[in-house]
Amino acid sequence: MREEDDPVFIARLERSLGRLPLPPEPDWDARPRRGHRPPVLVYAAAAAVLLVGLAGALFARDAWRVEPLAGSPSLLGVAFAGRVALGGRIETDARSRAQLEVAGLGRVELEPGSVLRRVRGRGAERKLALDVGTLHAFISAPPRQFVVETPVGVAIDLGCAYTLTVAGGGRGRLAVTAGRVTFTHGGLESFVPAGAWCPLLPGGEGVPRRDYASDAFLVAIEALDSAPDETAALDHVLATAEASDAITLWHLLPRVDAERRTRVAVRISELIEVPADVPFERVLALEPAALDAWWDAIGMGPAAEWRAGTPKKALPW
Repeated sequence: MREEDDPVFIARLERSLGRLPLPPEPDWDARPRRGHRPPVLVYAAAAAVLLVGLAGALFARDAWRVEPLAGSPSLLGVAFAGRVALGGRIETDARSRAQLEVAGLGRVELEPGSVLRRVRGRGAERKLALDVGTLHAFISAPPRQFVVETPVGVAIDLGCAYTLTVAGGGRGRLAVTAGRVTFTHGGLESFVPAGAWCPLLPGGEGVPRRDYASDAFLVAIEALDSAPDETAALDHVLATAEASDAITLWHLLPRVDAERRTRVAVRISELIEVPADVPFERVLALEPAALDAWWDAIGMGPAAEWRAGTPKKALPW
């Protein structure tokens, strides 16, 4: 008989096993109750709440406050609780106006019938895009930190106040009341100081002109805007230009063909004292250094400051 079949062996084994301690009773009160979430779900919920709170904090930090000035402006896209962040936009109907706080830089007022978007700028830029309508910007900040994009070009603030209008068909107007603005389009740039304005045209911006230029000159330059290739229109502009209109003629140099460029350059040299050490041929060849030297002679500040954005005294906005 095998040992494991012997009744005496089996009895002896049972007595030995009976002396071993029993395992502890389970703590039934510690079991998860019905309706309670397992720990992993609790942790996931807490993480979700934390992420929502963090996202809200980041939104509040980046979002700019919008206040209605009249009617009920609409906030769309990435916007919440009277604030608009990157990807958001403001729309005003025919009866509403709005004010947007440009965090740390100043403010923008939006007229009726406007669409303004917040878009991403480069580096420290605070950038907006005006699709249609009119805005008034009041900015006191380091130059080139506030930028407004339009369908026909980009307005770069150099510490100023200005009005920008975009109408249907790509037409509009940029008028500077304090400081100065650079407007760029298609590789061309316009320097617009306080007291000057330039039209926005379907093909880009027109040349700047003074608010108080003579009526004859303003009529002539408007005709040239409409018919830039007509010789008679340029003739009228050159004939009616005064010394203070050199700012307009200087902007014409890169916008006309070589033959007419000579006539424009000659007229500028008749109206103001141009640098004697800058060969005429270099100006006609549109060499940047030569053009900058002639701009400096106009007395609106060195061209290098316009491009580099040398800081100016803060404006009282």
